[in-house]
Amino acid sequence: MKKIHFIGKQVLVLVFILCCNKNSFAQSAEQPVVDLQKAKMIVSSIIKHFAEYYLMGDSVALAAMYTKDASLGSVEGKDIPSAIGRMIRSSIKNDSRNIIYKSTSISIDGEFIIEVGIAEAKDDRGNQKWISKYLVVYKQENGVWKLYRDIGL
Repeated sequence: MKKIHFIGKQVLVLVFILCCNKNSFAQSAEQPVVDLQKAKMIVSSIIKHFAEYYLMGDSVALAAMYTKDASLGSVEGKDIPSAIGRMIRSSIKNDSRNIIYKSTSISIDGEFIIEVGIAEAKDDRGNQKWISKYLVVYKQENGVWKLYRDIGL
């Protein structure tokens, strides 16, 4: 049963990636915008800043890290700032604002950087509150790498 669940998740992730852009098949033949080493440095910097802004409760800075046409789970575009605000308020209430992001896989597909990782939230005393997997697709907007698709797995 666990194997079927695992395969189902993998199929879901693949469909998600392919649906991110209508031209995804055409893009795979193009040269990547960045090489893998640079992509790793970009993602490392982004997740570091994301965790810092989240801990500070800076929903404006966090929302600015998303593209204008981004999606955060089922929330899209202009609704992302209010969704982030709700997430921050909930994490303050539950004492789980200290989040550590760890990339487990980074790849490049044309104009996109694709990251799979693990997020771990801790309380102010350092106790683990929760742990989850995530998938983020990054793309450049006005020369800046931003979150384009952000989904928990």
